Amino acid sequence: MRALVILALASCTRDLSVFDRIDVQPPRDVDILYVFDSSPGRGNYDVMAGQLDVLQRKLTDAGGRLPDLHVGVVTTDLGTRGRLDPQPGPAIGHCARSGDAGKLVAFGAGLTFGSFLEDLEGPGGTRIRNFDGSLGSAVARLSDPSPGTADTGCEVAQPLEAMRLALDPASNPGFIRRDALLSIVLLTNQDDCSLARSALLDPFDTSLGPSLAFRCTEQGVVCDGDDPRTTGPRTGCRPREGSQFLVSVSEYQQFLAQYKTDARDVTVSAVAGPRSPFAVQNDGVPALVPSCQGAGGSAQPAVRIGALVDGFGGTLINGCTQDAAYQQITTPVVARQRSCFPNLRRTDGEDCTVTAGDGGAQTELAHCTDAAASPCWYTYNDASACPGGEHVGIAVRGDLPAAVRSHVRATCYAQ
Repeated sequence: MRALVILALASCTRDLSVFDRIDVQPPRDVDILYVFDSSPGRGNYDVMAGQLDVLQRKLTDAGGRLPDLHVGVVTTDLGTRGRLDPQPGPAIGHCARSGDAGKLVAFGAGLTFGSFLEDLEGPGGTRIRNFDGSLGSAVARLSDPSPGTADTGCEVAQPLEAMRLALDPASNPGFIRRDALLSIVLLTNQDDCSLARSALLDPFDTSLGPSLAFRCTEQGVVCDGDDPRTTGPRTGCRPREGSQFLVSVSEYQQFLAQYKTDARDVTVSAVAGPRSPFAVQNDGVPALVPSCQGAGGSAQPAVRIGALVDGFGGTLINGCTQDAAYQQITTPVVARQRSCFPNLRRTDGEDCTVTAGDGGAQTELAHCTDAAASPCWYTYNDASACPGGEHVGIAVRGDLPAAVRSHVRATCYAQ
């Protein structure tokens, strides 16, 4: 037998390099922000409501218990005010003034909490909640509200700017916690059209084109080849930088990269249209051809949204099928709480000693079996969370005192 010593240390000791090490992450608080398309043509997210057991189970699996959660919803309706506008532009369609202005909203009958759901760990394994019923039912009403309650917003969806406003503590005090993981989920069937200037919406400026929706495409996306209004398929489509009418995606990338001390504490996923195929049709006015059609409705290619997702560990989920949506949304969040062995093999078994302490007396934790009381430890195999070696990791199930949660030592023996 050769000893494989794994020191599971707090993040502040990651610079030590005497042994082969990992961090056994204590359960991290999680803040989840849904950015919800409230326009009349929004997609149908009933498919996701049936997957909420996956959301709760995956979050619980990360550390053996459900983390402390904040869950909030902001709409894509920012009215007719661009970021650089001193005042909103004239109303057009369902777009007026500053819309919901990045304030958290509560959809769904029976939701009586403040501006966001709060589900916290209480004494003795209880949960302290500011809502009635289960977490799953409350999130279902948030993420797929009843028809007529969330489909009357502005036709011009501004999910990226709405996200930025929602994360401002001045807009939503108490929602975002400094040390919590942040998961952003964009739910829309159209691409981002975050306005720098509302002049893009001027119906009398014919130079910008007759179709309001296609103005967002033309100002927000650039592709290889011909004039963007020419019919047919496009290749090489990417966000347009430097438009005078839309905020560049790079500004939101920079904003999120600096939002947390560790940029990996922010993940962005989207339930939206695939970026390809990207094609233009013309039935009197140029228009984008939907890139998918399915149970969740149809959706346009989300080129700008997809570019933001690429940089923050999430995934662009097909909004028309929504297959395994919550599995994909929670995977990067859970991965940030995983503790992976770089050298332990699956065939080595679970011959480990795990202790917890705050620098003084050490307490040995039991191996999780049917008869073991919590807290206890267990190993897992997770290729997505532990991509190296043979994908073996370790976690503690049950609650540990706060003083020792980040001071856990695991010594395992390999064949």
